[in-house]
Order: sequence, then C-alpha cells, then structure tokens
Amino acid sequence: MAAAAGGGVSPGGGASLEEECEVVRVRVKKNEGQQPPEFRSFAVDPQITSLDVLQHILARAFDLQGKKSFVLSFAARDGQGQDTFVPLLSDGDLANAFTCARPTLRLRLDVRNPPDSE
Repeated sequence: MAAAAGGGVSPGGGASLEEECEVVRVRVKKNEGQQPPEFRSFAVDPQITSLDVLQHILARAFDLQGKKSFVLSFAARDGQGQDTFVPLLSDGDLANAFTCARPTLRLRLDVRNPPDSE
C-alpha cells in the first residue's frame, strides 16, 4: 500500500535500488489515424514485466485484441536534452525504458490496421 512507502529506508540512510524501482508509473498515448488520441495510465513492476506482458496489458487497455497491430515507442532524452521517441522492440529496450522512467514512463502506441488480404 502507498502508506507503507516510507518504510524502505536502509540503516545507511538510503533506500535500495530495488525498493525505489518497485513500481513504475506508465502513461500511454494511443494514436490511430485521424481519431483523437486516447490516454491510459497504470503502474507495473519492472522486475516482472516483460515486453510481451506490457503488450498484452496495452492490447487489453485499448481493446486491440486480434484486431490491429501496433508499434510501441518510449520517451527518452537525446544528446541535446530533447525528448525523442525510441522504438520499444525487445526486453532490453524495455529495461532501458524503465531507467528513463522519471517520474513516469511515457509510451506512444501507434495503431496500424492490418492490410486487407485480397
């Protein structure tokens, strides 16, 4: 519970990295064609959240199961300190995204309709 958040301080005076990263807040902006963007917010545990799990969460949150494909990217700072969106393609990319998540991991979900099979 949030009320217990202050209890993770070690005798040395600082909280351990694992305790600090217990939960990562995620904010997602979904873009789909000409439709207005949709937003969702939730929290995940980076220790147990893989890219597959995150994709499943997003598919359910935006009701995308089996209907459409999507591309994920996360906000990171480039060399000039500007925000840029980096493709999220692997669990390694997700680990990097979690390290950039201060105070929130910002994701962009671009929905692509599958091409019609003719």
